[in-house]
Amino acid sequence: MDAAPSGTAAPSGPVSRPAAARPAYPRLVAAILDRCDERGTLWTAMAAVAASGPFAAEAAYTTGGHGPPRRCPPPHPSGGTAGSANSAGATVPADPLTPLISALDGYSRYFDEPDGTRIRAIALRHRDHCLGYLAVRLLATPSDRETADADLIARRAGAALARHRDTPERGMRAGREERGSTRGTGPAAPGADLDTTVVRLAARSAFHEALARAAASGEGERGILRILYEHTGLPALTEDLFGNPRARAGPGPSGPRPAPGARQPGAHRAPGAVRDHDRLIVPVAMAGDPLGLVALVDPDRRATDADAAALEQTALVLAPHLAHERRLAELEPRLRHDLVERLISGTATDDVFGQAAVLGHDLHRPHRVAVLRWSGTPDGPAVCDAVERAARRLRLAVLTGSRGPTAVALLAGRETAGDALYRAVSAELGTDSGAVGVGGPCDGFAELPHSYEEAVRALAVRRRSHEPHGGTGFEELGLCRVMGIGDGERETDRFVREWLGALLDYDARHRTELAATLSYYLENGGSYDATSAALRVHRSTVRYRLQRIRAVTGHDLGDVDTRLNLHVASRIHHVLDRPRGPSPGGREPVIPDPADEAR
Repeated sequence: MDAAPSGTAAPSGPVSRPAAARPAYPRLVAAILDRCDERGTLWTAMAAVAASGPFAAEAAYTTGGHGPPRRCPPPHPSGGTAGSANSAGATVPADPLTPLISALDGYSRYFDEPDGTRIRAIALRHRDHCLGYLAVRLLATPSDRETADADLIARRAGAALARHRDTPERGMRAGREERGSTRGTGPAAPGADLDTTVVRLAARSAFHEALARAAASGEGERGILRILYEHTGLPALTEDLFGNPRARAGPGPSGPRPAPGARQPGAHRAPGAVRDHDRLIVPVAMAGDPLGLVALVDPDRRATDADAAALEQTALVLAPHLAHERRLAELEPRLRHDLVERLISGTATDDVFGQAAVLGHDLHRPHRVAVLRWSGTPDGPAVCDAVERAARRLRLAVLTGSRGPTAVALLAGRETAGDALYRAVSAELGTDSGAVGVGGPCDGFAELPHSYEEAVRALAVRRRSHEPHGGTGFEELGLCRVMGIGDGERETDRFVREWLGALLDYDARHRTELAATLSYYLENGGSYDATSAALRVHRSTVRYRLQRIRAVTGHDLGDVDTRLNLHVASRIHHVLDRPRGPSPGGREPVIPDPADEAR
């Protein structure tokens, strides 16, 4: 309804606001003071309004004297305007929107178009006078905050227009002083217009409000830096105490800076913004405790006093955020450790569901307990860190704790292979000199202590086996499931010694392999032929060795109970100590000469 005539630079329809190219309105509001004429002020304010909410620019109007409002085309990219009109009040052909604006009484108002869209005419008022209007098309229903932002921008634009009309030269000077276009610019004259101060404070207030919103929005450090970058136009970044980068907003590299780790804790403690080569930096601290620094990358030294003040304000906003992060980093491992200890010790109650949820873990899912020990690793927490990294690679949800040098991990899910976890943790630690034991699955947290005991038993069997490095699940233990830990483990050793001790001692003295022969004989159901084939010896050799076994041990191999006990002891011994039977390559065991054995 209000397309601009072709003789102007105004758009022929609503100006859309691409989200990727939308500037931050606090920076645009501050730029209103830089405009040297009414036209620049009007259209800078228009851009700020468009950035503050779902508004599309339609037209800008200036009022003066007792005449009707006059449409003001946007500045031409070359610096003037399109066509022959160069002043803010240049006359352009009338359009359907102009009569509606002319009928206003100096206050903002909405207009409904035939197609259902709405136009809002925002009055630019100052000291009970209306100095112009900004007409914007509503792309959506604005929120109360977006409407308030647009009205705040209008008030600042009205004050800027009043300053231009009062004394154009003084208005230009005040704008330069507010933005600090040069470092050497002195303060405003004592008689400077109070409106300049009001607008300057309002611009600062808008920036502070934007910072507060970013801090409360959950965007975190990057969101706060984005506001600083959009306000100053300079890339913004944060570093930790040692010069390592944390977050950044804005394009391009940060330029020369100390290598990570080169800066000592507490560097740059001087208050306020200071120059550090190509950057303007401010330390971030909380209650005197240094947390890092925030910086503007400024190789061309374009930063103004206002930019330095914005940087200092950003440091104040970042301080509680970084301090909170540090407290969480210190507290979270302790909370995880305490929660895991309660779960595996059997003292947990229903409140553990909420505690686990706070730590980002769902205890309602089935779990297994894994225990890990690594040689050369100083303590369990170091292994826990590696377990968490490995779990992320394996896409496992994990809750970690430790008991002394042993790491404990609660792994979500029923299918968790000990070998896969072992390989992933080995890769993280850079050494495979460790072992993993995994307990059975449990559907509720009350079963976790039992899964923990199974994991400890699996770890103990693995560490005592002929392959002490690797991963073992409790289901893989077979007969060794009956092995206990502590006193139970010692009882198992006594059982093996009771039934096989004499035979093992004989093998050690004479370098024979009678224990291995007995194991093969029992595994093959007492068959001479199957045993000789497995050992690759003659059948008579097997018969001779069995006679020697009877003589050495005093056991009757024909007794059912005796054979069962010998079989169980042989199985346990095979798991816990390397058997001395034929190697996988097929090498025959040492066969002693019968005459030597008789001696």
